[in-house]
Amino acid sequence: MWVHYQRMVVLQEETRSLAQESLDKAGFTFARADTLEERLMISGFSVDEATAKAACSTVVDAVKDRASLPGVFAKIDCRGISYPGSEVVRSPLPTKPDAAVTPGTPAVTPSQQAEANCQSRLTEAGKTGTIRFEKGSSPLLGGQEVLDRVAVVAKACSSFKIEIGGHTDTGGAADLNQRLSQRRANTVRDFLISKGVPASQVTAKGYGETQPLVNDFPNGNGDIPGQPDSPLREQNRRIEFKITESN
Repeated sequence: MWVHYQRMVVLQEETRSLAQESLDKAGFTFARADTLEERLMISGFSVDEATAKAACSTVVDAVKDRASLPGVFAKIDCRGISYPGSEVVRSPLPTKPDAAVTPGTPAVTPSQQAEANCQSRLTEAGKTGTIRFEKGSSPLLGGQEVLDRVAVVAKACSSFKIEIGGHTDTGGAADLNQRLSQRRANTVRDFLISKGVPASQVTAKGYGETQPLVNDFPNGNGDIPGQPDSPLREQNRRIEFKITESN
């Protein structure tokens, strides 16, 4: 069962990456490809409806052979792409609520577009590999090449402040997980600063186990000593990069 699940996750990520690569190569850098359950979600701010449709068609053409594979994506959803005059602006930034477009005013400001683009680039850079730490500790074991890419994007997006969020699985004591996630976020911040990212641009925040992506103990087993790790638990152990405000 775990082997099948892992294979599905790999196929979905490979397909999502292919979709993002096709968008970038075609010049649709405003658009972002994300995974939501069995859907490949495309979001972003487009200059007009025609460009939004062209971006969606680019993704469909790029992944049509892969999307039909069992367990990959049941649907390609481009409704997250907004443009001036569309009924609703759907921001790809999780911290920004949907906002109605006021008639006669631009749906997206240049600053919003720049923020969306930088967030998309940060997210993509963070997904190019796995940032690994020593078990139960904060020193880096791997993923320096991922952080090198994040540092490049952060310096290119110097007008925005970035939060480095540390997250753990739900095994163990909650207070220990919170402290561990904070130490790991601090480690990543120190690494980025060592690569030339201004200290004033990046903050570190540990969320512990409070924001799990999935239920990593679906059978209710709890944290049993000697229990093997699982892909579910690995999903919850992560570092996320989020733009919080203008710098």
